[in-house]
Amino acid sequence: MSGTLTGKTALVTGGNRGLGRAMAVAMAEAGADIVIWGRDAAALDRAAAEVRATGRRCLAQSVEVTDSGRVSAAAAEAWQQSGRVDVAVNSAGVLLIQPATETSDADWAAVMDANLTGLFYCCRAFGERMLAQGGGKIVNVASNFGLHGGAGWSAYAASKAGVIGLSKSLAWEWAPAVTVNVIAPGAFYTDMNSHLLDDPQIMAAVEGNTPLGRVGDPPELGPLAVMLAGAGSDFMTGAVISVDGGVIKP
Repeated sequence: MSGTLTGKTALVTGGNRGLGRAMAVAMAEAGADIVIWGRDAAALDRAAAEVRATGRRCLAQSVEVTDSGRVSAAAAEAWQQSGRVDVAVNSAGVLLIQPATETSDADWAAVMDANLTGLFYCCRAFGERMLAQGGGKIVNVASNFGLHGGAGWSAYAASKAGVIGLSKSLAWEWAPAVTVNVIAPGAFYTDMNSHLLDDPQIMAAVEGNTPLGRVGDPPELGPLAVMLAGAGSDFMTGAVISVDGGVIKP
């Protein structure tokens, strides 16, 4: 896929680690210049260096997506420095696994703020600018739990189901200029869930519930991000693509 995104600029929230970082690098390898958002300065620096090692430019911005004002200001800076942003991938988020009866108001609010409200702030900032420039592509990262739920996943699953509903609504609202599609990953080994998957019993259970018999590796999401960022997705909007090793959904 080398060169398929030449001349484009892609912005990735949560691009300093995990799935976001893998997608940012993949799009850079396909020829795009990259803007990455994240909170951890050291992780931002490492991710930016990895992107620049592909030969592409990278603007690294410290952004807390739950801060509406900061999101708007950072988006303005990204557009000013890049001229335009063609693709935005919203990958920032948090994980919470906890029984509903033990989930406090603060727990619930923190998950919703990071996974849904913050993503809305980003979509609003990006969509406004993409409509003004005549077009663009937005890719929102949800989860397969947003499709089928799970015991202990109430707050997380609800937030990701919200991402799917929001994305489908924006796909209608911003068509035909701006497309909005969703990636719904299953279990990928990242620093966000390594504390779970490093437990042999949990890993065995996850692998046993996955037809392909393993968890995903973040770079495996890269080719899909490149496709959704490029011409291959020109006739797609409002789509939800599961990448979960074939997990059976009730």
